[in-house]
Amino acid sequence: MRSLNGKRSLIIVLILLVIFLLIAAYQITSGITDNKPTGHVSMIVYGDDSERWENMREGAYLVCKDMNADLSLLTMLSENDVVEQEEIIEREIEDGADALIIAPCDSNEIKEFVEKKRLRIPVVYLESTDNDFLGNVNISVDDYNMGYSLGEELISQESDIVTVAIISENTNRESVSLREKGFRDAIDGKVGKLITWSREGTAVNANTRTFIQRKIVSEATDVMVSLDNTTTDALLDALTNLNKTSKVYSISTSNKAVYNLYNEEIKALVYPDEFSMGYLAAMNALDPTGAGTKYPSGNIEYRMVKKENMYDEENQTLLFPFVD
Repeated sequence: MRSLNGKRSLIIVLILLVIFLLIAAYQITSGITDNKPTGHVSMIVYGDDSERWENMREGAYLVCKDMNADLSLLTMLSENDVVEQEEIIEREIEDGADALIIAPCDSNEIKEFVEKKRLRIPVVYLESTDNDFLGNVNISVDDYNMGYSLGEELISQESDIVTVAIISENTNRESVSLREKGFRDAIDGKVGKLITWSREGTAVNANTRTFIQRKIVSEATDVMVSLDNTTTDALLDALTNLNKTSKVYSISTSNKAVYNLYNEEIKALVYPDEFSMGYLAAMNALDPTGAGTKYPSGNIEYRMVKKENMYDEENQTLLFPFVD
């Protein structure tokens, strides 16, 4: 009798053990399934400097992490090679990307290329405002007003006989073109002389730093203006190489720009909130309804920063977003 009871007890224990193992296996399998990414977002940007896009990438990554999606940041080998960027976009589409976030190296060319694809996945453009291409989302700061604000700051700080050189680079991007227009409108008739430094002749093939160095040597100016990260960094490098100083007014988010703001090489820096741009771009790619709730107006903040206010709490949040 005792032997029979012992066998029954053993059977019950074994049954319970099997049930326990089945439950544990289900939970493990379920956990693996839950953690598996449910989509892939390709963030395709211009230029070869991934650090330049870190703020935007972090903003987009936060959304993708919350929504269990993968995010890949893809840079180029060059700054403005349309064919190269088109090839990257084509590859990501063929590899099955579920959404594209694109910072076009040439706004019109890239948008026309993508539009011809008639894609059925979300496409979000960074630093872009043109709504002629229907069905896609454009995420940008108010670039015209950023440029206008920079011009107003220059006028308030400089005399009305000052000679200003504006470095007109990368204007095939909507963002830069609008910044330049805003800046020109703000200073029109209010400075002594405005010089435009733009590529022509043999300068077309020179790198940006070399091009700017030649202009600095050949034309005397009191103030220099740059309107994007690449041009700002090249200008600062050119001044360093020539062992020269100048009054620089800039729109940029580069680490070099922030460093030179502290050193007072840059007198005023307009700094857009690129973290929010990346966040909003990913929200529109993965959850457009949620994007409209968090940013109902779609407006992205920017700030006018100078050395004396760069450590104000609200400015630190933009300039040093990942520093505790």
